[in-house]
Amino acid sequence: MRNGLLVLRWGIVLALIACKREKKDATADMGHATVTTVEVILVQGSDTVRGRYKDPDGPGGRPATIDTLRPKANTTYTYTLRVLDESGNPPQDLSSIIFNDQKNTHRMYFFPDPEALASIEPQDVDDLGRPVGGRGTWRQGPDTIREGTVRFLLRHYMSAADKNFGLERGSTDLDVTLPLHIRN
Repeated sequence: MRNGLLVLRWGIVLALIACKREKKDATADMGHATVTTVEVILVQGSDTVRGRYKDPDGPGGRPATIDTLRPKANTTYTYTLRVLDESGNPPQDLSSIIFNDQKNTHRMYFFPDPEALASIEPQDVDDLGRPVGGRGTWRQGPDTIREGTVRFLLRHYMSAADKNFGLERGSTDLDVTLPLHIRN
């Protein structure tokens, strides 16, 4: 009987040692592709303006290449965003995945600085009618403000319900700023 209890105790000890717990890192990559490139395309008639943020080796490597957006003053454009992972071969366009397939758990936020620099209104919406931000209307401000920046912040939410809380919940998939120079 005594040997049986001893074996049972050792069995429990070995089981506890063998079954170690792994801590989950809340900031660990959850299967997301790496975003290396963001392209902003503004179209108004025959006038097309492009700006690109490109960091092919990701944070910590070589510096990113950042274009300056050069829209016309007092002009309304249709904008489209392209989000790419160019770290692999072949490069992967993530735009459709983020803005269509996963639209209920993503949202792109725009922060012009100064605020009067531009008005950016998403026209694409998720299944509950909330903005997504992959395409929309870009109203360029007057030429009284000649220079500024626009910050693009892509948030990923764990559930569609979390999206209702805006910037308070979710994680950041992308946070880039492009310089902007208004032309006449």
